[in-house]
Amino acid sequence: MKILKTIIWLNLILFPALSLAGGNTSNDSFSKAKKRLLNQVYYDHQETFYCGCPYTADKKVVFQKDKFSPAVKHRKRADRIEWEHIAPAQSFGQSFKEWRDGDPDCVDRKGKSFKGRKCAEKVDMEYRYMQADMYIVSPGHWPSQCAAVKLQLCHDPW
Repeated sequence: MKILKTIIWLNLILFPALSLAGGNTSNDSFSKAKKRLLNQVYYDHQETFYCGCPYTADKKVVFQKDKFSPAVKHRKRADRIEWEHIAPAQSFGQSFKEWRDGDPDCVDRKGKSFKGRKCAEKVDMEYRYMQADMYIVSPGHWPSQCAAVKLQLCHDPW
């Protein structure tokens, strides 16, 4: 009985507190989130998330041999920072019906339907809020992000 009372009290205390932690509810633009992060959050701490390499104001990564050295194949893409979701968008995107199954509004100019990130961005405001949540976006560069997740979710785009 004592355990049951404890569980009930914890629920009465925790659930209202958790409902206040709703996440991003004002910015639905990933582009705006990236600009704000660059200019207002990371302006005085210009360092990539996964390997700690510094980057310049024009978003060029300054590689340090003791931290990270990209393969020549990826050098052009690796030379600039990319704003990455710490938890890949696919991880939270899969919970949205539009990502998995598409939506009647997700049709391109040629009449072909699409799904995935593009569809979720187009029709679901909650997805856009999650995607633009600045607590889960950080500066990085593609090769080190791939190395960090052991190529599990990354693939060579070329």
